[in-house]
Amino acid sequence: MLALVALWGISFSPSNAADPFDVGTINLLIKNGELSLALEKVDQWLGLQPNATVPLFLKARILTTDGKNDQAVTVYEKLLEVEPDLPEAYNNLGLIYAAGGEPEKATKYFQLGLQTDPVYATLYQNLSTLYAARAISAYRKALLGTESDKSSGDSRTPDLLPLDTLRKR
Repeated sequence: MLALVALWGISFSPSNAADPFDVGTINLLIKNGELSLALEKVDQWLGLQPNATVPLFLKARILTTDGKNDQAVTVYEKLLEVEPDLPEAYNNLGLIYAAGGEPEKATKYFQLGLQTDPVYATLYQNLSTLYAARAISAYRKALLGTESDKSSGDSRTPDLLPLDTLRKR
């Protein structure tokens, strides 16, 4: 149906298996489902550089992948304190809130992301998808005279696209 865009890969440096903080290695661990090991490496990195953008983004991504959305929100919020102009973090926060049934918060974060980068296509796509899903829901309610989507049997979250890549600036 509707698809929201998520990016989950970060490619800042070529893969180097000997480097414990290599983004390529950590991304491979995430891809292979080795989330505990990936998180351990990211936490080591953050132990040395607690405000580094890349490991904070990776940690939030790992936590989201592991279903620990509350913890991921905390990390994304810290990331935005460190780097407030990072549209990828706003996008992924919007995704977490949309998946959690909080479309107003999701909309807020997509819009905040667009303030940091007014031409970021993924944010526009996700915001448009969210608006379309909300419009369809409102139309169903009006048409069927129901109070909520749950009573109409459709409680699906729109398919939003996450961002797993930070752009080089």
